[in-house]
Amino acid sequence: MRLRGVLLAIVLSLAWSSAADAQRRWTESWTQSEVEALGFALAEAWTHGLDPDDYADPAALSAMPAGPERDYAARAAWFAYAEDLAFGRVDPRSLDEDWTQTVRDQDLLTHYARAREASAIYESFEALAPSHPDYIALRAELVRQTALPAASAPIPAGPRLERGMAGPRVDALRARLHELGYLPAPGWRGEVFDARLETALIRFQARANLAADGRLGAASLTELNAGNDRRIDQLRANLERWRWLPADLGERHIRVNIADFRLEAWEGGAVARVHQAQIGTRYARTPVFSEAMSIIEINPWWYTPYGLGQQWLRAFRTSPGWAYARGYRLVDLDTGAMTPASQADWANRRYRVIQAPGPGNAMGKVKFLFPNVHNVYIHDTPHRANFANAQRSDSSGCVRVQNPEDLAVWALESEGWTPDQVREAFAGDRTQRVRLRNTIPVHILYFTAVTDTVGEVRFIHDLYDRDRALIDALNGGAGAASALEDRAPAP
Repeated sequence: MRLRGVLLAIVLSLAWSSAADAQRRWTESWTQSEVEALGFALAEAWTHGLDPDDYADPAALSAMPAGPERDYAARAAWFAYAEDLAFGRVDPRSLDEDWTQTVRDQDLLTHYARAREASAIYESFEALAPSHPDYIALRAELVRQTALPAASAPIPAGPRLERGMAGPRVDALRARLHELGYLPAPGWRGEVFDARLETALIRFQARANLAADGRLGAASLTELNAGNDRRIDQLRANLERWRWLPADLGERHIRVNIADFRLEAWEGGAVARVHQAQIGTRYARTPVFSEAMSIIEINPWWYTPYGLGQQWLRAFRTSPGWAYARGYRLVDLDTGAMTPASQADWANRRYRVIQAPGPGNAMGKVKFLFPNVHNVYIHDTPHRANFANAQRSDSSGCVRVQNPEDLAVWALESEGWTPDQVREAFAGDRTQRVRLRNTIPVHILYFTAVTDTVGEVRFIHDLYDRDRALIDALNGGAGAASALEDRAPAP
């Protein structure tokens, strides 16, 4: 049983049985107006992506006669809904065993007391839900999507479509892009796939983080055929992800949205910098977590991971000249001393390969360290050409950042470094390890519905296929089981 579920049972039990608490306003009997306000809030649970059927029936609550039984039912309904808004309905650890994100800090007992004392039952739920502008925008988009008419018939499956083609599938593509607002008119039957249609498709692909080649392939077809129901589910999943996050992400902090290949540096409630990012492959996925950046290392050495280092150890045994030319060095694990390959005792000693600073270093010119159990960091990369790709899942789990020198300028600004000092350090070849006095929270996140610069919601390709499991859990699947068990009424 989760801690929050235990707390809920204790709170309900104490509120019901404690004679001392009965003297306080918030433990008095619920008035009819309070019960009706509770009902109004529960009926609007769907606007937060939650299912009203998972909570008490407002009509049944309102019809109950005043008394201890209705009081207990109202309290139970308030805490059940409040808990989901404050912490999320689904336990994220049931979906991702590597999930180590910081949870929101909410005192439900205090919120309940204030709601009763101020006769602000309806308002109390709005105060518990995330107040971040992105959450508010996603919630508004959910209401809008729910009111939209059903999407047109899907584009039929078939071979890839590109400029110069014509036929019913091209007609369907043009109609769908018009429906989504990318074309001013749907065109006429039999019209050729022209430059205007290609441009509209490129715009759609770019917003979805697909390869923006102007050709309709399998991935683009899947996203274009996403109807209202799928978009509604996608919004519900991402509203839930916001409820998993702490309310305060930090005055100065970094957010990496894995699904969007995007790093944002935030300051004073606004985005200060945006950087493209490369993230882990589908087989070495970048995890979701938060930690504090405490060290920035310029011109770093690279310590090859033990699991991945075997290939470089083989290189030292078979082609030491090749390894040395690329900056690799052999280190004795027992003594910590660098050992020439010609003197290595492969039969009796243990070695690790490290790489000296330089243009080919796997960390590039800088790494941003925030110690964590995943051994995942943000760093530069020598593979900078990959930033031109739409899909940038290239790393072994770490986050590679474009223009890292500019990010270092921003991060070191609060440490008293000037931009010229940072650039001078980058231009040299000496390793500098800077310990931050003002640590910077780093949040590695996964959102497939985000807002753009004008506040409109943009739907992103679900690179790691995480939405479906979360939606199933929200609909009462395995991921929600523990949450429901925790809500067993107190005796």
